Amino acid sequence: MRNGNGQHSEAVTTDADGAWAQYVNGLVHQSMMDVLHAVSGEYAKLIADVNADFNGNVDIAEAKIKAAIATCERAAAEIRSNIPAMIDESVAKHVAQATANIRQPSDGAPGPAGPPGNLETVKDYIDGQVYYERDLVVGGDGSLYQAQCDTAQNPPHTDWHCITRAGRDGTDAPSFRIEGTYDPDAKYRRLSICILNGSSFVARHDDPGPCPGPGWQLLACVGKRGRQGEKGERGERGPVGPAAIVPRIVSTEIDTDYNLIILYTDNSRDTIPLRAAFLKYNAETGPT
Repeated sequence: MRNGNGQHSEAVTTDADGAWAQYVNGLVHQSMMDVLHAVSGEYAKLIADVNADFNGNVDIAEAKIKAAIATCERAAAEIRSNIPAMIDESVAKHVAQATANIRQPSDGAPGPAGPPGNLETVKDYIDGQVYYERDLVVGGDGSLYQAQCDTAQNPPHTDWHCITRAGRDGTDAPSFRIEGTYDPDAKYRRLSICILNGSSFVARHDDPGPCPGPGWQLLACVGKRGRQGEKGERGERGPVGPAAIVPRIVSTEIDTDYNLIILYTDNSRDTIPLRAAFLKYNAETGPT
């Protein structure tokens, strides 16, 4: 609005226009910010959806790839396991074909008879004598040698091959010793055999100790009494024997050891010890 000279009206108009422009700019800026905010949210949501779809597709693809790899590995393992059988079958077929093509041998005609063989004579070696290849000699050690070449060397030597070595003298082998009935006061050695109560025992070692015991081994056990047999029939009466000669007592005497000596007509005698009887009688009848 202008005044009389036109200055005041122009200043009011200018301030009003600036405020309005500022207001309009603020509205435009706010609208743009709202639009940008809305667009940013939608964009972020879109990006999240895209990422989710992508990750899901990646997981599905990875699972499919793993399943395919597992299938391939199983197929490869099955093929590897069948390879030996396939190779064996193929080799067997080739071997069978090759064998069928081999011509079977047949016996030929007998050849001519060879010269008769010569068995070398074994000789005792003589020191200083020359021997020829294949000669057989018995050396001084009792071994049998064969010459490998012409030689005058004394066996054993590299010119000679030992065929059999001389044996060595053995040592006395332990053997059982029959000692008869066991005597507790006797000395026994290893392998001593004694009889005791119808059984036989062998000593395990020297000084075996009382028998039976740990130093003795039961060799043969006495058998059990057998069942009595049936009574036989009465035999025929035998011929009458010669008349019996019964000796008669010629004399009797008691010696200094209180033995009763009885002498018979056939010069036999009996000795009956009486000392124990006299001692008992003396004890029973003597003074108390």
